Amino acid sequence: MEEARGYKKNRIVIILVAIAGMSVYLLPYFRYYYYDAYVSYFGIDDLQMGTLGSIYGVLAIVGYVLGGWVADRVSLKLAISGSLVVTGIGAIILLMKPPFPIHVAIYALWGVTSIMTFWNPCMKALRLLSKAEEQGRGYALFDMTRGILNFLLGLVVLAGYTALSKKIGEAGGMRALIIFYGVEAIAVGIIVYIALNARLPKELDKNEKSSNADFFRNVGRALKMPTTWCVIVVMFMTYGVIITYNYVVPYCTAAFGMSAALAAIMGYAANGFRFAGCWIGGQIADRKGLSTMMLADIILMIIGVAGILYTPRSMKFMWLLVISIAILCMFMYSAQALHYAILEEGEYPVEIMGAVTFIISPLGYSAESIMPLYNGWCLNHFPELTGYEVIFKTFIGMLCIAIVALLIFRHLTKDRRLYLAKLREGKATEAAAANE
Repeated sequence: MEEARGYKKNRIVIILVAIAGMSVYLLPYFRYYYYDAYVSYFGIDDLQMGTLGSIYGVLAIVGYVLGGWVADRVSLKLAISGSLVVTGIGAIILLMKPPFPIHVAIYALWGVTSIMTFWNPCMKALRLLSKAEEQGRGYALFDMTRGILNFLLGLVVLAGYTALSKKIGEAGGMRALIIFYGVEAIAVGIIVYIALNARLPKELDKNEKSSNADFFRNVGRALKMPTTWCVIVVMFMTYGVIITYNYVVPYCTAAFGMSAALAAIMGYAANGFRFAGCWIGGQIADRKGLSTMMLADIILMIIGVAGILYTPRSMKFMWLLVISIAILCMFMYSAQALHYAILEEGEYPVEIMGAVTFIISPLGYSAESIMPLYNGWCLNHFPELTGYEVIFKTFIGMLCIAIVALLIFRHLTKDRRLYLAKLREGKATEAAAANE
């Protein structure tokens, strides 16, 4: 198994998996970026658009719960590649402008293929592709590649759609857009299958020997481990901040008199900060320790939020605001890249990772359904900028809770972290010897 694992050996495969991680979400979400054209093309109204989002969201929540079972019971390469192919086939059906109930069924299907059969198997495959002492770089490469490619592809596709729509009309542009996303998903699915078939350790990819009883025994085992709950708290608190980052831009506009164009530029700049943060975080995590880097990420996130909150509201201090936003962006995405990587320090055998994610994924990512409601309440309940201030102060409180949970996690995993440190030292010694 160890012969097939290795960050350097599998960097290209990890990048391909990152492309898969981008591609599987293009179809479920592109309607938001082309809202008016989408509504017009399919002849639906705003309520029906909301229905599509709701059914996808419901199936996504179910998918987070059941995805761990899939990861431990189904071939990873089949789950990941099959999810992409089926997602692409859904686009082909959508292209035929089916009746609205079929339209809803396609989004329900995408809720399954983008989460249940994809996300948890993807996280497990990433862990298998890198060695124990290389998890930080493996997950960081995945996250930063997915982020930057999604941004660049979005710009290219938008330019292509705009140019094509001028020539053949919006309906033709929308049709071409759906064809592109569908074909791209199928093609990536096939390529990823070939790559994973060659590089994933065969004995851990098939999952043939485990049974449902084994799976739920492993779930019970993970539930009893205090480290599991520490990871859940860290994920929930940090992800709650990450998904609420979009409130920073309207706050800057309202508090600093920033133009809409400048605010939009700062929003797009988050992609560059994401790339830098993931790269830095991955490199340091594999040298100093996964939870050590996560702790640094959270502390730097607090500094970034505090900078945004307490920077004097004047354009003279724009430089301080930009630095604070850069720090927050860089290290919140670094933290996100390590959400699953720190499991390596928690004494979780890779064979039961699906059972572990069965617990931590739905609970850790439940922030996605809770935080928007809380943030909306803050903005409605408190006047003007006070609502934003309450949100940002809540961020700081949440991140302090994450620090406490992470310190407990580090106390519980002291022996495992010492073992991983020795592995890193051994690799460094071998590298030094080879250079002499």
